[in-house]
Amino acid sequence: MNSLKRILSGRLVLGALSIALVLGAYQFATVQPDNNPALLPPIPDIIASFFTNVEAGSLQQALWASLYRIFLGFFIGTSCALIIGCLVGWYKTIEFLIDPLIEAIRPIPPLAYIPIIIIWFGIEEFSRVLLISIACFMVCVVNVIAGMKNVPQVYVDAASTMGASRFQVFRTIAVPAATPFIITGYRIALAAAWTTLVAAELIAAPSGLGFMLQEGRRYFLTDQVMMIIVIIGACAFIMDRTFRAIQKRLMVWSEARD
Repeated sequence: MNSLKRILSGRLVLGALSIALVLGAYQFATVQPDNNPALLPPIPDIIASFFTNVEAGSLQQALWASLYRIFLGFFIGTSCALIIGCLVGWYKTIEFLIDPLIEAIRPIPPLAYIPIIIIWFGIEEFSRVLLISIACFMVCVVNVIAGMKNVPQVYVDAASTMGASRFQVFRTIAVPAATPFIITGYRIALAAAWTTLVAAELIAAPSGLGFMLQEGRRYFLTDQVMMIIVIIGACAFIMDRTFRAIQKRLMVWSEARD
C-alpha cells in the first residue's frame, strides 16, 4: 500500500511539474517585448475568455453539444466495431466475407467522407454523428479483431476438452481474453472521435466547440481559440483516464504495467 502511494504521489508530482513547465514556457513567451497578444495571448487573457463565455452561457451550450455528438458517435462506432470485430476475429467464414471490405475502406481518412455524407444526408445532426461514428469504428475494429486472434490457443483447447461448444468458447473465453485489446481500441477510438469532432462541426453546426473554434478564427479571437483547445484537451484527458481506470478494474489479473 505504501509503495502504491509513493508511485501515485510521484506520478502526480511529475505530471503537475510537466504541466507547470509548459505553462511557464508559454507565459514567458507571451511577456516578451516583441510578442503580439493578438497572436499569442497571455494566460490571463485566456482565463478571462473562459469566464466571459461561461457568463454568456455560450461555452456550456457548445460543450454540451460537442459531448452529445462525441458520446453518441463513440457509442455507435465502437458498438459496431465490437460486434463485427469479434465475429471477424473468431469465425473464419465471416472473416473471409467481411475482412476484405474492412481492409479496403480502413485506409480512407474519415474526413474524406464529408462530401458524400453531405450529398447523401445533408447538413443535419445525423451527418455529424455519422462522421464521428465512422472514425471510431475504423480505428476500434482493428484492435478488436487483433484481440480475438490473439486469444491463447491453450485456453481454447482447455475449454473444448471440457465440452464447451464453439460459441461457448467465444462467449466465455475469447471475448474476456481479448478485453485488453478491446479497451485499447476504445481509447484510440475516443481520441479519433475528438480529432474528428472539429471537422464534423464544420458541417454547418449551429453550436459546439468546433463551432467556437471557427468563430474565434473568423473574428480573430485567439484567446477564445486557445481556451477551446485547452478544454478539448482536458475533456479528452479525463475520458481517457476513465477508460484506463475501467481497464485496470477489469484487468486485475493482468501483470501489465499501468
